[in-house]
Amino acid sequence: MEAPSRGIPESIKCQLRQEAGFGCCICGNPVFQYHHITDWALTKSHDLLHMMVLCPNHHHEATVRALVEQEQRRRKERPSNIVNGYVDGLLKITEPGVAVQVGTNYLVGPGFKFIVDGAPLLALDRDSDGRLQLSLDLYDAADSLLLLIHNNEWITGDPMPWDVEFSHRRFVLRRKSGEVTLSIDARQAPVLLHGQLWRKGQLFEMNDDELRFNGVNPDVGFSEIGFVNSSFSADTTSGVFQLIPEPRFREACLVSWPDRAERLERCFAVIRELEQKTV
Repeated sequence: MEAPSRGIPESIKCQLRQEAGFGCCICGNPVFQYHHITDWALTKSHDLLHMMVLCPNHHHEATVRALVEQEQRRRKERPSNIVNGYVDGLLKITEPGVAVQVGTNYLVGPGFKFIVDGAPLLALDRDSDGRLQLSLDLYDAADSLLLLIHNNEWITGDPMPWDVEFSHRRFVLRRKSGEVTLSIDARQAPVLLHGQLWRKGQLFEMNDDELRFNGVNPDVGFSEIGFVNSSFSADTTSGVFQLIPEPRFREACLVSWPDRAERLERCFAVIRELEQKTV
């Protein structure tokens, strides 16, 4: 995952996110960028009073002055999420940890990632106040970089080829052709995840039935398993596909149990035990 650019202090970012209700000031999109209302090229200053949070599309409109400064400042004073009562943003969850459902599998633990050659493609975390944080390195099947998102900040990538659909506790990233690249549905627990992720000829596919991997190990499928603190890693040099512990923990665990609800509870019990070992 690439780190954010331009050197905006984290303290400024934090204040801008909070005043905007953790989303675009205009539409509430939970994936956003930091915009300088007063042109950065003129001031070279990160002044909280002259910055705001905008989604990539509205950021583009503001940058080309299709969205005039007066309107920008009006929206900064009355951000969409604050006006509509979503002061903690649209991706706030009430569950105590990060639990993801992919097909019939559960993936429990913070920072769940798909990794290719040491580089993570997807991470889902929960901040201390319960907001989901998405990080995504998105490539196409030809291995061309399409976009980067880091902790809900759209770092790079042309927003024009994309349709972004969002509502309370739901986010869908879709190509203009209609193909869903990533869907996060937090209206239920666990969070439901769908989509396709490519990197260096390695494909991770998340559908209604299972999690599939096709690459160095062809056509591997997983179903009815609980993965705790686990990352899926493909190494194109060694030709190895494996499960590894999420880097913040020393151990990972698989939970197999026929009853899904009980399987999930057992996953949470395991993660509590692993967390105690790392303290």
